[in-house]
Amino acid sequence: MTEVTVATKIGSEELKRIDAIVRRRGLLNRSDLVREAIRLYLSLTSLETETRLRMLRLINESVGVSGKTAAQLVEEARREEDA
Repeated sequence: MTEVTVATKIGSEELKRIDAIVRRRGLLNRSDLVREAIRLYLSLTSLETETRLRMLRLINESVGVSGKTAAQLVEEARREEDA
């Protein structure tokens, strides 16, 4: 495995949510959560567009944390596909 360092700015509320997820899932640290998120993202992007859109809708409807509607997520996925 190759070590990569990435820096980003996030809000205090996002950081609280990240830390809560790390504790709840029993992860060692934030890096473990980021690694899992990257793997999930890569898995989703490898799916065919329609399958990916269905997955995004299901995630959005079951979690509903993003504040975005399924239609907004679908539009974002389509823009990503066109890029």
